[in-house]
Amino acid sequence: MKGLVIVGDKFEDVEFVAPIDVLKRHGDEIVVASVMHRLEVKSARGIVMKTDTVLEDVNLDDFDFLFIPGGPGAFQILVNMKEVEKVILYFANKDKLVASICAAPMLVGRLGLFKDLNYTVYPGFESEIVGGFYQKDKGVVCDKNFITGKSMFYAIELGLEIVKYFYGEKDKISLLEQLKGNE
Repeated sequence: MKGLVIVGDKFEDVEFVAPIDVLKRHGDEIVVASVMHRLEVKSARGIVMKTDTVLEDVNLDDFDFLFIPGGPGAFQILVNMKEVEKVILYFANKDKLVASICAAPMLVGRLGLFKDLNYTVYPGFESEIVGGFYQKDKGVVCDKNFITGKSMFYAIELGLEIVKYFYGEKDKISLLEQLKGNE
């Protein structure tokens, strides 16, 4: 599978790196696109990272799924960008997987895309979501073509859930055992 990760400044470091690491270990192709109109983005902890491309140069048809990490950038920067909304709607309207974690599920849920679906989000952001059923006690929730994660603590689990979504439980368990060092 080929995944698109969109990221701006102030992303949560672990929520960005851990799911990408899990997916790359599985062998999936991941392309990271900056929404900042430049290749370098700065994390919430001040770490500068270089992305693969900028969002305006991406052909969305080339991707099987979208992943959006959380952190302050999600609710301070991405929330105000119409192009981010368009990307989310593109994937959702084509029934492609949209995965998000921490504050980022708010970007999806405020568009009404969780209507009649279960989701989780960082506590406090559930009030921004239109419709749906907030699963406050769950770390990762998968419902239809949406996977949501509660916080950075669940970043690896979210990556594993993406693997399960596309490849099944066996691949998820096999990769989990590898990550634990049991293989």
